[in-house]
Amino acid sequence: MQRSAHASATPRITRRRAIVAAAAAGATIAGAGLGLRLGASRGRDARTLPGAAGTAPASATPAPGLTMTQGIGQLFMVGLRSGAGTAEAAQTNDAIRTHHAGNVVLFGSDWSSAAAVQAAVAPLQGLARGANGGLGLLVSGNQEGGEQGSFQAFYGDGFALIPSALAQASGDPSQLQAQAQSWGAQLLATGINLNLAPVLDTVPAGTASTNDPIGRWDREYGFDPSVVTTYGVAFERGMHAAGIAVAIKHFPGLGRVTGNTDFTSEGIVDSVFSGAGDPYLQPYKAGIDAGADLVMVSLATYPQVDTAPAVFSSAIMHDLLRGDLGFQNPIISDDLGAAAAVAGRSPAQRALDFLRAGGDIVLTVQAGDIPDMTEAVLEAAQTDGSFATQLNQSIRRVLQLKTSLGLGPN
Repeated sequence: MQRSAHASATPRITRRRAIVAAAAAGATIAGAGLGLRLGASRGRDARTLPGAAGTAPASATPAPGLTMTQGIGQLFMVGLRSGAGTAEAAQTNDAIRTHHAGNVVLFGSDWSSAAAVQAAVAPLQGLARGANGGLGLLVSGNQEGGEQGSFQAFYGDGFALIPSALAQASGDPSQLQAQAQSWGAQLLATGINLNLAPVLDTVPAGTASTNDPIGRWDREYGFDPSVVTTYGVAFERGMHAAGIAVAIKHFPGLGRVTGNTDFTSEGIVDSVFSGAGDPYLQPYKAGIDAGADLVMVSLATYPQVDTAPAVFSSAIMHDLLRGDLGFQNPIISDDLGAAAAVAGRSPAQRALDFLRAGGDIVLTVQAGDIPDMTEAVLEAAQTDGSFATQLNQSIRRVLQLKTSLGLGPN
């Protein structure tokens, strides 16, 4: 996300071992791929997603019986804006209660105290656990550093002032790692368990002022991939030490574009990016090797690889990110709700195109998008067995991450 106005986690080693052990055993956590049922409330016979395994391996933890709608809901992250009125907040609540959205992003410019964040997060977690078989929410925001209320989403009482990424990169990387651990602990204390950071995009030297999404705001750690790698990974490791998951972004990079995809469809083509051998992928490879929990994919286009935007490109997500870089955890979209770059497609089509291309979590800051998005995915899954199998794989990835964060059923 790029906007601007101009249950606690287990220790990190336990989290990583939980993911590895579950994958090695072929286990599906909390029911993903284990016969997801169609909820009786929808007036149809109980059934599994086409292509889903009907029973768990003998070594797997028994599934709690997620319905199809509950399982598909795990693939959506819905927004809650700071200062939302009653009707707006009700849309977010409905997305969770009725449409089973399994993840939340807090956005807006007025998350100005730890108490305000706690007051918003606690009831959402309760709502989600009641709606989704005891599963908790991934609760996220942009806590990169820099402009408060935008790139430092959470500020004020209970949160330290976090400098911009460029300023963070002016000192000792080990000091940054220690600071990031402290910043992460502040997030965890409020109920935030996922940081949509760090930015691992490299901005070419001398172009920051014309790079509207990143360089203009000092969101880059530097102008050379090796520098971005050093400080971006230090930030990531600090967050992990605090028990906070991270989403490295905006794959495969927004450093060479001029337009901000949140606000324009112009200037969002990177004609230089060349694919697996591009040097600007170095920070992403390092971030993945350091244990990145998610990768956020950009809305820009990289025509040397694919003419489709990255967020709708199997060449970017499946071939490059999963194949060449070996990333096995959830892939999350940049905002598919309010962003100008995707305005030409309906919300339902955005969700379908992202998931079909290999994505796992659809992020939309517009809670009103969730009904159309989830219903479109449900209908497609009921008629397309290969897509249903793909969805089960995505659900499995999300639930493995949630289990590692202590968000499984109580």
